[in-house]
Amino acid sequence: MSLTTDELPRLASPGSIAELSELMARAHAENRTVAVFGGGTAFDDHPPASTPGLLIDLTSIAEVADHFNAGDAVRAGAGTRISALNRSAAPSGREILADLPPDRIDAGATLGGMIATAATGPRQLRRPRLAETVLSVTTVAADGTIARTAHGLHPDLSSRDLRRLVTGSWGTRAIIAEAEIRLTQRPETQRFVWIPGTEAAADLVIARRVPDAVVIERPPGSPAATVVLIEGEADEVEAEVSHLVEWNPGATTCGEPEWWGSRARLAATIGVSVAPGFIPTLIDAVDRLETTIGYPLQLRGNATGSFELGIGAPESEPGMATRVVLEHLRSFGLHFLAARLIHAPAPVWDEVDAWGPQPGRRGLEELKALVDPRGILAPGRGIAGV
Repeated sequence: MSLTTDELPRLASPGSIAELSELMARAHAENRTVAVFGGGTAFDDHPPASTPGLLIDLTSIAEVADHFNAGDAVRAGAGTRISALNRSAAPSGREILADLPPDRIDAGATLGGMIATAATGPRQLRRPRLAETVLSVTTVAADGTIARTAHGLHPDLSSRDLRRLVTGSWGTRAIIAEAEIRLTQRPETQRFVWIPGTEAAADLVIARRVPDAVVIERPPGSPAATVVLIEGEADEVEAEVSHLVEWNPGATTCGEPEWWGSRARLAATIGVSVAPGFIPTLIDAVDRLETTIGYPLQLRGNATGSFELGIGAPESEPGMATRVVLEHLRSFGLHFLAARLIHAPAPVWDEVDAWGPQPGRRGLEELKALVDPRGILAPGRGIAGV
């Protein structure tokens, strides 16, 4: 890519952090909005954005700077695909420490994209959050400044951690250009156990040996069930699986479910965060809603309380079905449950209150104004639409 032309392109694919910095400096000078992408696996997880003045493809910034035999961390460009990192780590018996969603990895998700969206997979009970496994980041600010600390984004942020500022920011505060992330040993064995119902889920997350994943799946029109993943050394795993089968009526070993690690995607999808003790009430509410509105509902999530609710609404009425479900869920109150729209046909976003109550919105807006006063970085793509 040449940056010597007088006119800034509409689509650019920088091959280095320096080129990315130059692109952003020029976009900032021309007051042009910017959106970045890697694998594009999260494009439809937020409201549709207006066409940006500059769209930046980061997949060319994909150099792996530190190789896997050098230690328990790897530094790579933001455009590096997670699948490529996994393949490179496999000979050494290692993998990324934080769990990441398998369906997005298969679709080509990149390191920068995973960090920017704070992605997580089903194996989150015994693994740290992604932000805790990112050791360092290099970012490019809205004005093109290359920053490796929060002070580089703004002097008032010198006490803040740059890694946490950009993790989950959806590209609205700075562009992640490179990151160093921790690795861990791959488990020797993995086994799955299917348990009917959800009564066992709450006890499992506080058990003497917490499983590596406890996922609740309620298919449309069917009862909910619990699927447990145990991984580790073979003898330990077999002993724990035997214990689960013995102590949970109806429990049986099973293979990896076809849907494992995939998002609950029907015509529209709502993200639901719920207090663990409120999960039975959520499942009852989904059962009643499915009967009342007459559309298939699919609930899938972690027993700690993070769920996705897919709505199989007909094409003629997706907005109405989505609004009814959102309003009903929010009627329980934020103390018990929070619900927001994360995927839907474009017109639906204008028909519903996609985010709902957002107590921390003012702070998010103040931070955005500090690091991107012109609002050119992914406007509207952040949490609460900031």
